Amino acid sequence: MTECKTHQLASLAVGIGAGATAMTFLPGIDWTIIGVTALSGYVGGLLADVDDEQSLNFRIVQTLSKMAAVLVPSIQFFYRPTDLVLGVALSLFLVSNFWVVLHNLLKQGKRSHSVIAAVCLSLGVSWVAYLTTNSLAAVPAFLAAATGYLVHLLLDDLNTKANPEQNRPADTDSALSLMGKGNTLELYGLLTIGLVCVVALWGI
Repeated sequence: MTECKTHQLASLAVGIGAGATAMTFLPGIDWTIIGVTALSGYVGGLLADVDDEQSLNFRIVQTLSKMAAVLVPSIQFFYRPTDLVLGVALSLFLVSNFWVVLHNLLKQGKRSHSVIAAVCLSLGVSWVAYLTTNSLAAVPAFLAAATGYLVHLLLDDLNTKANPEQNRPADTDSALSLMGKGNTLELYGLLTIGLVCVVALWGI
C-alpha cells in the first residue's frame, strides 16, 4: 500500500508538471489540452500496474477509463460531432473487458514493467487525449504519459534496491529494461496496441 501511495504521489507530481510544462512551452493552447495533458501524466504513472488487478493503481485506471467512456462522446456530441462515431467506438471499447483482457495477458510476466510497454500504452493514452480534445493534445499527452510511466518504473527499481528481501526472483531485473520479462504473446499484444494507436493517430 505504501508503494501505491508513492506511485500515486509521483504520478500526481508528473501530471501537474506536465500541465505546467505544456502551459509554459505551448502558449495559447486551450485549457482543456492542458488539463488532458496533466491527466495523461497522472494516468501514465499508474499504468504499469495493469498486471496486478489487486493494485489500487489498476482500479484507479479502470475507474478513469469508465469516466472517459462517458465524457469523450459527450464532449464530441457538443463540440466535434464529426468524430462522434470514433468517440462512441472508444466508449464501447473502454467499458468492454479490455482491461481484464490486458491484465490477463500481462500478469504472467513483467512485460508491463518495461520501456516497450511505456511506449505502447502511452500511445493509447495519447489517442484518448486526441479524441477528448483535438490533435494538438496528442504529442503532449504521449510525452506526459510516457514520463509518468518511466517514473513509475524508476521508483520500482529504487524500491527493489532499498528492500531486496521483499523481491521475488522474477523481480530482480531492472524495471527499466527494454522488453521486460514474459512470454512472446505478451510482447506481441503490447506491440499490437502500439501499432493500432500509431495507425489511429497517423490519420489526424
